[in-house]
Amino acid sequence: MKKSLMYLWLLVLLGASSWSCKDDDKTPESYKLEDSWLPGWTSQKVLDIAKGQRPDPSVYLDQKYIVYHLGEFANGAAYLVTKKALDDYGRDTLGYPDNTQFVMPKSEMDALLAKTNKDISKIEKELGIPAGSWTGKEMVKIEIQDPKALRLRMPSGNEMGANSLWLPGGQLPTGYPEAVINKIPKGKYTETPL
Repeated sequence: MKKSLMYLWLLVLLGASSWSCKDDDKTPESYKLEDSWLPGWTSQKVLDIAKGQRPDPSVYLDQKYIVYHLGEFANGAAYLVTKKALDDYGRDTLGYPDNTQFVMPKSEMDALLAKTNKDISKIEKELGIPAGSWTGKEMVKIEIQDPKALRLRMPSGNEMGANSLWLPGGQLPTGYPEAVINKIPKGKYTETPL
């Protein structure tokens, strides 16, 4: 009972702009993925399971880590896409046919764009995108103000957008946080050219 009340309390805090509590002498800022695996689980054990059969992250990750991780998206989410993809597939609903879209916290995206000065080759390196994939392409930033309204969740690795570089735990190979939301209807996102 006490544990479930703690989780409820953490969920309530997701609406707050900052964390100001301690839990078991461990502040939320110190939650690290390497300390959050449930007994018997490792990143490699999840990766050894075939895509499409991987369990929900709540099976192998501590709930406090999941709550804290998703709290990083409280001020919005964002991702980059080629303008051509938007032109080809339309703008009425964005995302993959399996009703998913990978995103990162808007604040992290803004910091990344400032750090790289919007240089595509540097952006590719920061995000772990194979070099040259976006060279010469017009890129667009998609921002989602309220990702929680689109079922913000930890990626399971079963999503269409999960490739061979996907890692369990909600982090890109380069360390940036990521999550998944449902497809994004028109009016729920803004599009900004880089």
